[in-house]
Amino acid sequence: MPGSESETHAIVFDLDDTLYAERDYVLSGYAAVSEQLSDDPNRRGELRQWLWERFLSGRHHGAFDALNERFSLGLTRRRIIELVGAYRNHKPSITPRPGIVDLLTRLGGEAKLGIISDGFLPAQELKLQAIGISDYFDAVVFTEALGRESWKPSPDGFEALCRTIGVEASKCTYIGDNPSKDFAAPNALGWRTVQLLLEGQIHSHKHAPHGGEAQTVINSIGQLAGILTL
Repeated sequence: MPGSESETHAIVFDLDDTLYAERDYVLSGYAAVSEQLSDDPNRRGELRQWLWERFLSGRHHGAFDALNERFSLGLTRRRIIELVGAYRNHKPSITPRPGIVDLLTRLGGEAKLGIISDGFLPAQELKLQAIGISDYFDAVVFTEALGRESWKPSPDGFEALCRTIGVEASKCTYIGDNPSKDFAAPNALGWRTVQLLLEGQIHSHKHAPHGGEAQTVINSIGQLAGILTL
């Protein structure tokens, strides 16, 4: 790790598509919604599979409106809003990425660990509970709790975490996946930034704004372990 052993460093992670695969959450949410729509296992499977294939084709928005139209379900606007709530409030079937638990175990003896994550509550809290790694972290900042205006690329979450964890910005590293929003604020604040670029991520291809590219890009958890334990 950069710096002397006497210095305290913080290694901070994004949650979605960094600590776990976001595709798994999407599929889990579609299963939860399908269960809301039918008692018939075959019908539920048909609805879930259609949503999933639509998602895999790159159409990520308006899923339940599209489902309503495709299958002539006759859902009201209120019912579609309820389905969005079911998606966000379900207990997801997700697990940490392979190698993440071992990495956190190693890093916990060397640095303070944190999470900064955007997204609706309680969905983000339920995701962290589901992957079962919350005990590894010294601080978790869900930017929604600070206000919608504090979602990345706002610096608010990063500043809040520094205050909570007691580490200055120059000794913090942020690992994320989404160049369109994850790295602009920590770069400006003097953090070290790392993009974890893995196959199947949803947002990793997005364009970075000026000053928003990660300082380092790596392609595996193993590489991440190497650069964080120098």
